[in-house]
Amino acid sequence: MSELSGRTEGKVIAFSGPKEGAGRTTLLLNLAVLWAGMQKRPVLIVPLDPLARQEHTFYLDIKTPVTAADIVKSLGATTIAVAGGLLRGKISMSQYGVGVMPLGNTRGQVSAMSPRILMPILARLSQTFDIFLDIDSSFPMQSFAFDIADKVFWITQATRNHLNTTVKMFNEYKEMSFPMERLDVVCNMYDMPGSIAHEEVDRFFKSLGKDVSVFLPWDDSVMAASNRREIEAVSNPHSDWVSEGLRILIHRIETVTPSIRDWMSSVSDEDFTEASREIWTALVGGGAGGGGAVPKFNHEATAEEEARMSFWDELKQRVHKEVIKALELERIVISDESNSEQTRKRVGEIIEEILQKQPNLQFSREQRVRFATELLDEILGLGPLEGLMRDPSVTEIMVNSFDKIFIEQKGKLTLTKYRFRNNDQVVQVIKRIVAPLGRRIDESVPLVDARLKDGSRVNAIIAPLAVSGPSLTIRRFSQKPFGPEDYYRFGTISRECMDFLKECVKIRKNIIISGGTGTGKTTFLNALSTYIPSDERIITVEDTAELRLQQVHWISLESRPANIEGKGEITIQDLVKNCLRMRPDRIVVGECRGKEALDMLQAMNTGHDGSLATIHANNPKDGLTRLEAMCMMGSADLPIWAIREMVSSAVNMIVQLSRFSDGSRKVTYITEILGQKDGIIHTNDLFRYRQTSIDEETGKVQGHFAATGNKPSFYDDFKSKGINIDESVFAAPNTPAPPKVN
Repeated sequence: MSELSGRTEGKVIAFSGPKEGAGRTTLLLNLAVLWAGMQKRPVLIVPLDPLARQEHTFYLDIKTPVTAADIVKSLGATTIAVAGGLLRGKISMSQYGVGVMPLGNTRGQVSAMSPRILMPILARLSQTFDIFLDIDSSFPMQSFAFDIADKVFWITQATRNHLNTTVKMFNEYKEMSFPMERLDVVCNMYDMPGSIAHEEVDRFFKSLGKDVSVFLPWDDSVMAASNRREIEAVSNPHSDWVSEGLRILIHRIETVTPSIRDWMSSVSDEDFTEASREIWTALVGGGAGGGGAVPKFNHEATAEEEARMSFWDELKQRVHKEVIKALELERIVISDESNSEQTRKRVGEIIEEILQKQPNLQFSREQRVRFATELLDEILGLGPLEGLMRDPSVTEIMVNSFDKIFIEQKGKLTLTKYRFRNNDQVVQVIKRIVAPLGRRIDESVPLVDARLKDGSRVNAIIAPLAVSGPSLTIRRFSQKPFGPEDYYRFGTISRECMDFLKECVKIRKNIIISGGTGTGKTTFLNALSTYIPSDERIITVEDTAELRLQQVHWISLESRPANIEGKGEITIQDLVKNCLRMRPDRIVVGECRGKEALDMLQAMNTGHDGSLATIHANNPKDGLTRLEAMCMMGSADLPIWAIREMVSSAVNMIVQLSRFSDGSRKVTYITEILGQKDGIIHTNDLFRYRQTSIDEETGKVQGHFAATGNKPSFYDDFKSKGINIDESVFAAPNTPAPPKVN
């Protein structure tokens, strides 16, 4: 691949955005036709669409486009590396000098196109074409496409959903060190009824450090042209939309200087995952080439492998139906948990009996065991997820689509080799999870939160909300709750910090545990709760019950969603209010995320000291701001000064948890809330975690926990309760400890 390094002449322009429906594809098609007509160099549109929709070819009147998968099959990956004119001749061209190269004709073919496979094709084609990448907002390889683009047009609308999503995605791009100067903002259809005023949109992007390159108006003729299968720049080139709006973007493209890039430098071996290799083998055959080369094409192997996979799935479905019939005849109830082991044994026997009756079934022993295990998991469990659920080291399972299952293991995300047969199987597994809980999921109720019998938390979402297929997320918890020694071993917190928090719990300080998603807030809250004396009455309130307290005098409450008729909902706010009538000594709220925060703070202020709760925030300051916002949700009539007074008087401390690049979680702040003055809540950092470096060999984060030198304002409370804490604990490093007073 070295000969490809730095040999690009064409411009690579990417078109993306926060959500679908912003007119991205229409805009790209018109710009592509205009740009191709202004120069001698043709334009190639590459749709990066996980759903394999072929809108571009429809409008450009290309009947049977040649896809990237077709090119690999016909030329082979090795030929692609040296094919110039041969590859160029494969592209499907329109009369406008614009070509289209979809990744594949099916979703399976698209999912097989990893960056490792696609890069050599784009590298060669860029020597002939200017490349326009149409990036679907849900496309999994968006980051690699941005890396190779000289310019990214961010197509958005003037709606709250588009702008909120933009903030999140811009922050992610910044964290990935993406050069934001390459990104141009286009606000399309800005004057649609109900849109946010364009002046406010302009201020919004300025706050993000970006200017809006152009505000494109709503134009009925553009929609009419689309309905007539026409391109506005061709059918109505003198319209205001074209002459005033698109010409500005054309000028932006003119000013782009093509980068001198090494196409393969950003494609690591991790990008070409094991799952991608398996899909590749199923699609075009062969294996990974030597020396990191792209896998070679083998047409005969592809047909053979596809035939095997098809036979395996067909046999499984056929045997599945026969097993169900046998179970019905024997009146075996699958959902009966009282004899699950006995049921599993009998179902295994039935599967073996059916397999023995199959003519000419040439299965090895290993294949037979694997087949029976997979089918057992489908009939009695969660299908391909059962193997992951049996692995105690897997802390999170994420089903992005039926053929993409990720896991979190030791803090790292990994794409697994497991896959569902199709979307229907994913939906069936989701229904199997939620049905015993009295929950429902279908088109009318397309998302649900639930809990498995082992305590794992489940979130599922299906069509029409999940555009790329049903999605399932399972967060698992250790069967044995983590204790202080575990946290010391993980490096989550130092002994001095944990001892201090222990005493704070004992003297009934109200503590908020703050952190982002997946930082371990609930687990840490569970650990802190062990310091609550056993003679106190504890009531926990959660959206999905996850806490497992060790005390005997503990009552666990869980919220309830509305039923099918939209009635019967019991919110966390309702439960917190009810807690006050149950004579609690301590109230523990698993997660404050709405207006229940106001009731929680009122409880803390009215004799329920020592309460604990978690919130989502990235640092203590953000945590306080979020608390204020949640309180305003509960009572918009309260002035902000009153809310801040309530927050500062109710909350004593915030413990901040953060997740680092190596997957580790650490307590990064222990912050005291001092009170309100002049309308501002003042805080006092007592302990902090300071990262110093990253180990080059292991990638582990290096750092240390240290006191800031600030002593808590409630230090005398420890003495009044008979607890002795040495003041030297709060001394900053390299500073003398305060003198001891006899």
